[in-house]
Amino acid sequence: MIADSDERLVAWALLSRAALTAPAAVRGLLAAHGPLEAAERIAADARNSRIRPQTRAVAAHDLDRAHRFGGRLLTREDPGWPGMLADLDTIDAFAPIALWTRGPGQLNLLTEHAVAVVGARACTSYGQKVATSIASGLAAQGWTVLGGGAFGIDAAAHHAALDAGRPTVAVLPCGLHRLFPHGNAHLLASVEETGLLVSEYPPGVEPSRPHFLARNRIVAALAAGIVVCEAGIRSGTANTVRWGNELHRPVTAVPGPIDSAASRGCHDLIRTGHGQLVVDAHDVLGVLAQ
Repeated sequence: MIADSDERLVAWALLSRAALTAPAAVRGLLAAHGPLEAAERIAADARNSRIRPQTRAVAAHDLDRAHRFGGRLLTREDPGWPGMLADLDTIDAFAPIALWTRGPGQLNLLTEHAVAVVGARACTSYGQKVATSIASGLAAQGWTVLGGGAFGIDAAAHHAALDAGRPTVAVLPCGLHRLFPHGNAHLLASVEETGLLVSEYPPGVEPSRPHFLARNRIVAALAAGIVVCEAGIRSGTANTVRWGNELHRPVTAVPGPIDSAASRGCHDLIRTGHGQLVVDAHDVLGVLAQ
């Protein structure tokens, strides 16, 4: 059980849940008053139209539930908090108030040298081969492979990092009470063994389309750079790329067959200058070194 005396952690848990509906208001209260008073004001003002009423009991339940499945709450006061997340506030993208994690990894250390390896969920065998090759190469050079734990390119990259004996980080679009998507549960359990599962959502929050898009900003912020292995012209990967460009993270893309619809998104990134052409991990690291 979470000790009642740990008021500060309960306050952060309350702020984490309140930020789901009113991130700007919570950020303002936190900046003006600190976590304890900000949480007190939110809990006391049930009539506040900007913030859905929250209680310390709900926050304590979130912490207790996370503790039961081996999770913990990482706050901005924790030495393991990655400083690069603050870049999100510079583009009014709302850095997460706190992060829920599962696994032995320390997020700031794992993301000190991390590359987001992303792409289509419905990837081809070519895209899977590219993701595996690049992720393996990055892992061999001591870099952390970062992704969203999704099917397709994400899964291939996480698998490659694990096969190379390196921890990897997956940012999920829901609370960590479940391993999502269910079809990747075994993979995500393996990620948790040596690396880290991360979410801004408290236990019990289910995945939704807005959560998928919001998750992408965290992936982009935590990465030193982004490599798109395969993506169609309307792939959701474009959202991660947009965040990467806004955050001034180098974006790279791997070309595919000229007649492959599955690679049109990569070709468009290269053609428009929004992504630099790469073919392997050596190229990716060369771009990051520029």
